[in-house]
Amino acid sequence: MRRTAFLLLCLLLAPGLWAAAPFALDQQGVLWKAASTREGLLLTAELNGQEIVRSLVPYVVGIAGSEDRAIQVAADELTGKVAVVWQRHFAEGYSQIMLGVWQAGTWERVEPLTGDLSLDPRHPQSRLSKVETTVLVKVEGYEEPVPVCFQDSFLHVAWWEGSGQMQHGVFALVRLTSPPDDESSLTITDLDSLIPVGTGCQTVPPQEVLEHPLFASVSAKDRALVFFGSRRMCLLHLAEVSFVLEPQPDPESSPGFPVRIQRRRHMPIFGVRGVFQVPEAMDLTGARMLIGANRQPVAYKVQGDKILYITARPGGWSPVHTLPVRDGLTMDQAIPLVEELAR
Repeated sequence: MRRTAFLLLCLLLAPGLWAAAPFALDQQGVLWKAASTREGLLLTAELNGQEIVRSLVPYVVGIAGSEDRAIQVAADELTGKVAVVWQRHFAEGYSQIMLGVWQAGTWERVEPLTGDLSLDPRHPQSRLSKVETTVLVKVEGYEEPVPVCFQDSFLHVAWWEGSGQMQHGVFALVRLTSPPDDESSLTITDLDSLIPVGTGCQTVPPQEVLEHPLFASVSAKDRALVFFGSRRMCLLHLAEVSFVLEPQPDPESSPGFPVRIQRRRHMPIFGVRGVFQVPEAMDLTGARMLIGANRQPVAYKVQGDKILYITARPGGWSPVHTLPVRDGLTMDQAIPLVEELAR
């Protein structure tokens, strides 16, 4: 297959190909930014143009030539925490993916998500999700069960690692609503393990495209959808990470229940929700991908004074459509028209 055929993985990165997102705007209007400096990774925050936070990540590695790349920032509404994910590159073929979590003036968590530097983990992407579930709970003093809402927020991180035949995408999930010392708050999954058994890959996609698992843009914030390729199969897979509330504790094995409401957590459910042939009609370099409720992607890109777009169909992709921006139709109006095709 042609090299350009596999560029479906350029999903959310307008205007630059494989660009990171080192900015986040929270609900209070604070703009959070992270940048690489000679002293280390620097987190800052601005409110109405005034700097209110400036802090270096307290994780110093004294190796000459090391560099922080692919920096991303996420501001969590539920916990008020700010998460920073980045690739710390030491030398050719040696890196690690780092996580820092800031809350209320302190770094509550700074750690590598990866271990073996020689696997060269690279090109991280991240996304937040918030989950809430209301259930009826029997509480002492009430004749009828009362509704109780349990909430959790999660940081999703995907990256690529390995070399030769031992390369694959990796997915990490961090429960931000757990204490930082809770070992169960971090789970790591090999994305290839989600692929059903099937025909092997005869034509491996280009290396520079395989190395970028990316999150799709979806309106539902209670889950994450990630596109990823694999050296095992020549298809693009859409993996979904959704959540379910853990079972209610057994009253007999939980002393004090139901005198007080016990904290229950949401647990992840992984699954592949879509498999797509590689589109060949359109070079999607720098394109944006949207996923609607029916999980059929819509990809578009701005080219001069027009928008090019394609939509996924059962068994393939549509021809390339062109939407000219003229006769009173502005680009600000045209883009929402195309995005509404994601249903």
